[in-house]
Amino acid sequence: MAHDTDPAQLVFVHLPKTGGFALHAALERGLPEGSVLRVGDSEAQEAFRGMSPESVAPYAMVSGHFTFEEAMARARSGARFATLLRDPVARLLSAFNYMSTWDEHPLHDSFRGRGFADFIADSGEELAAEACRQLTGRSTAAEAIPILETYYALVGTTARVPDVSIRLHEWLHLSPQTPERENVTAGQGKVTLTSETCEQLLELTREDRLLFRHIAERHGGLMIHRAHARG
Repeated sequence: MAHDTDPAQLVFVHLPKTGGFALHAALERGLPEGSVLRVGDSEAQEAFRGMSPESVAPYAMVSGHFTFEEAMARARSGARFATLLRDPVARLLSAFNYMSTWDEHPLHDSFRGRGFADFIADSGEELAAEACRQLTGRSTAAEAIPILETYYALVGTTARVPDVSIRLHEWLHLSPQTPERENVTAGQGKVTLTSETCEQLLELTREDRLLFRHIAERHGGLMIHRAHARG
C-alpha cells in the first residue's frame, strides 16, 4: 500500500518505437523489486485491462503499451502521466523494420517478405493518428493536445530523452541513470517507396505530426505541466 511520503505513482504510456523501453529499464533498475508493473505484449495488455484500481495501486511505476484511457481508469489518484513522442514517419519506418527483421515478433510472418509500401497500404486505418489515439483517446491533434497539456505531467520527444530521464528519476526519488539502448532493431527491412506511399504516409501521419510538432516546437521538445515544474 502506498504511504503519504511515497512519490506519486508514475504511469508511462509507451508509444511503440520511441525508445520508451530504454527509459523504462533505467527507471526500473533503481526501484525495489516487485514495485514495477510492465505491460508489454498482447497477453499482458489483456491482463492489464482485467486489473482493478486496487490491484494497480501498489506499484510505484506502471509502464507499457496500454492506452491513456485504460491507465486513467486504474491509476492511483494523483499519478503522474508521462510519455515520449517521435517523428511519426521515422517511428513507422522503425516499426516496420522491427517487425520485418525480428523473427520473434508476432507479426513477423506477415511482413518478412514484404516492403514498407505494403505495410503502409495494408495498415493505414490502424496506423492513422495512432499516437493521438493511444495517448489521449482522440483522433485529432486539436482534441489531443489539450488532453496532453491537462493530464500529463511530462511529454518529451526522443531528442530530449536525457532530460526526460533526469526528471522522471527525480520524481521517483531515484539517483539519475542514463538510459541504455534496449530493444534495438537488428536489421533493415525492404524499404520500398512510391509516390503513392508518400501520399499515404502524409495522410495517415497528419494528426500525429501536428501533435509531435506541438511538443517539439512550442515546448522545445519537453513539456512539463506547470503543477510539476518544480518536481
